[in-house]
Amino acid sequence: MNTSSPTRNTRLSLATVLVAGLFIAGCGQDDEVADEERPPPPPAGEEVTLGPEDDIEDETEPDEDASGEVSTEPVGEFSTELYESEDWPAFGETYGIYPTEVRSAVFDGFERIVIQHSGSGAPSYMAQYTDEPVEPGRGQPVDTGDAAYLEVIVSGTTPPEMLDDDDLRNTDDTEMLEHGTQITDLETEATGTVVSFAPWEATSNYIIGLDEQRPYAITLLEDPVRIVIDIQLDDQE
Repeated sequence: MNTSSPTRNTRLSLATVLVAGLFIAGCGQDDEVADEERPPPPPAGEEVTLGPEDDIEDETEPDEDASGEVSTEPVGEFSTELYESEDWPAFGETYGIYPTEVRSAVFDGFERIVIQHSGSGAPSYMAQYTDEPVEPGRGQPVDTGDAAYLEVIVSGTTPPEMLDDDDLRNTDDTEMLEHGTQITDLETEATGTVVSFAPWEATSNYIIGLDEQRPYAITLLEDPVRIVIDIQLDDQE
């Protein structure tokens, strides 16, 4: 038998309506707060800047050429004249710099010689053609059988055995090219030989043997320290 009174049923109905109303109101307030915290969408066509948490990692790197360098354009204006860097012959802020490797490659209209060094800093440098290349220190003639010689001198270099502890911490432990090393295994058309000498009185000398005196361009790159020499080929003269 149903003993519920009309009054009790009415109270339950009112309570149910009240609870439902409070739940709906709470949801509405939460939505309003969320809307206030959520930034408005950018207008169409507007650039969106991502925050640090939204950064997209790009692991792609530019392809390197055969010489290990990224750029395939000449490093400067070609000339056969003497070239000196702005601070030549200053040693500069250099630490543990000595020659470790020679690389080469041929591009459209020129070939590239890269002389890489251990250490860090920005040494000064110069280049010029010479009819009588000589070994630094001893003064003995250098003859590789090539028709022309481009001499490159880098100021601010030191052989590994003379480096102090601070300089040694800046080297990559790569062995220095032996004094008088002649590199002939080159990917070149005009260059026949590159001769590397050990640092002498804080300078390093390099002799580039060519088939003739050709216009060249030269520059210095850092991290790692590299002297880059571009030699103009016949089709661009």
